[in-house]
Amino acid sequence: MITQKAKLLLDTQSVLGEGPVWEWKKQHLFWVDIEGNGLHLLDPKTEEHKKWTFDGMLGAAVPMDNGNMLLALESGLASFNWEQEKLVRHAVLENTDPEMRFNDGKVDPNGNFWIGSMHKKVAPNRGSFYRVDPRMQVTKHIAQTSISNGMAWTLDQRTFYYIDTATYQVWKYVYDTETSEIKDKKVAFSIPEDFGGPDGMSIDAEDKLWIAHWGGHCIRRWDPSTGEVLEEVVVEAPHVTSCCFGGNDLKTLYITTARSGLSSSQLEEFPLSGGLFAYQPKVPGTRITHFKNS
Repeated sequence: MITQKAKLLLDTQSVLGEGPVWEWKKQHLFWVDIEGNGLHLLDPKTEEHKKWTFDGMLGAAVPMDNGNMLLALESGLASFNWEQEKLVRHAVLENTDPEMRFNDGKVDPNGNFWIGSMHKKVAPNRGSFYRVDPRMQVTKHIAQTSISNGMAWTLDQRTFYYIDTATYQVWKYVYDTETSEIKDKKVAFSIPEDFGGPDGMSIDAEDKLWIAHWGGHCIRRWDPSTGEVLEEVVVEAPHVTSCCFGGNDLKTLYITTARSGLSSSQLEEFPLSGGLFAYQPKVPGTRITHFKNS
């Protein structure tokens, strides 16, 4: 196993940095600060960094075909025109339970948005995992989840990987490209608990999984067919939350981290917690699909 180290890009001091996504059309990186109610944008070419704050926790943000961002706000889904700073709320996945929020979301190869809900204090089996289609119709696909995380589709679009952090497993589903359904759940591989909880995830051009480990100080590259760790990228923060491939050639791995859940002594030891990090893997990633808003 190869061990490398990530470097700090931005010391944002995010409470719960999460969900990085590379908007390849405009060459921008977006990510959220869930508990800080924020959406971040970084233009790597100009080094311009922006942040917007909303009224409630922001679980995920993904690019839309029309240039806006689809937001999974605590209260439900909304579209955000970040250039004009205009927010439009949709009557979709509306949430009035103050104990619940959304956590991690991705767009599938057909342009549907997948998003999980969870209990703010991580009460088990309180969440669900949903698919939202371009007409904003919602389908519940997995019930009684605890912490929805880490979604990835293989290059041939036939396999979908999903993590419920509390299980310490990566699940494997057959993805139906005609219907956008997932079926035939299997355990792809299990993760030792002393590795840290499996959190956000990305997939590279060789169909290997890059998984962030909450409490594990690192990102690990896994071979999902064998469960073998191929590479470890050390991060100067205990709570590593997610990662995505970005840059013009998709050869930069952007990594988010959190300060949430750390003691004062841990924050003193790891002051860069909550920052945005980067690493240059040898294998690039692939382009995301935008949400196909109708």
